[in-house]
Amino acid sequence: MGSKTVLSYRSVDPEARLGLPSGRFTTPNQTTTLLGGCLFMAVVYGFGLVVKDRGTWGPKVWEYLAGFEGFPILMWALTCWSASILLIKGLKIRAQRKALLLNLIPNDPKFTVTTATALKVIQAIESSVEDSHRFMYLNRIVVALRSMRNVGRIGDIDEMLQSAADNDESGVESGYTLLKGFVWAIPVVGFIGTVVGLTKAMGEFKEALAPAVAGSGAQGVSQVSVGLLKVLQGLDIAFISTAESLMLVFVVHIVSVFIRSADEAVLDDIRDAIHSNIAARVRIEPETGG
Repeated sequence: MGSKTVLSYRSVDPEARLGLPSGRFTTPNQTTTLLGGCLFMAVVYGFGLVVKDRGTWGPKVWEYLAGFEGFPILMWALTCWSASILLIKGLKIRAQRKALLLNLIPNDPKFTVTTATALKVIQAIESSVEDSHRFMYLNRIVVALRSMRNVGRIGDIDEMLQSAADNDESGVESGYTLLKGFVWAIPVVGFIGTVVGLTKAMGEFKEALAPAVAGSGAQGVSQVSVGLLKVLQGLDIAFISTAESLMLVFVVHIVSVFIRSADEAVLDDIRDAIHSNIAARVRIEPETGG
């Protein structure tokens, strides 16, 4: 148990490394994720601007990014923000795992955690890890050990650790609230685009049939043809908006499944490490009379 710093929160957490507001444990700060989303948005639309005049595919790419009454812009904005949340969350999960690699508890199988040794363990953690309270694993250990003087049985420690684990799990779950909202909102924007596109198509279809009803001859047929092209443009907005939104939300959802799985895995690993290193070694010393 030395005093040399072996782990620094500022060196492993992605938000802290950039000097940005840092969220709790594996939950990113919303301001940071918004900045990341803006950066992703700049990359996506910067690419679109570069290729918009290249060949036949460039204009098509730009149309999918900024055309169709502007609905893709909002969908891509929500998608980029979602991507920022998932990326930062993944990096924060990896940062939290760094604490699990530390060996701050003596390897001696005979070592027990008592009120006397608990203080030494706390001192070892706080002297070896900078901002140890920002690591879920270490914070849970320190909180439990600081409370040992106030408990009278081992079961109290177990209950305390279980309560801390439940609180951490609730905190991690709340970190997905914004993302869940975006996963809901992206296809809704696409469906709104569908409604707008169909409404536009129906209006254009009515105008397209007007010359035919008036019986304007060949000129009327030509006008009907032009009108039908506008109808198809409305249908493009309707169907492509839905298709694009569903593809984007599909990608976001699949990536979020993997990130959530990693989040749950680190929670399980922390629970196991706490049990083997702390809970299984706790010994409550009987009070001696004065």
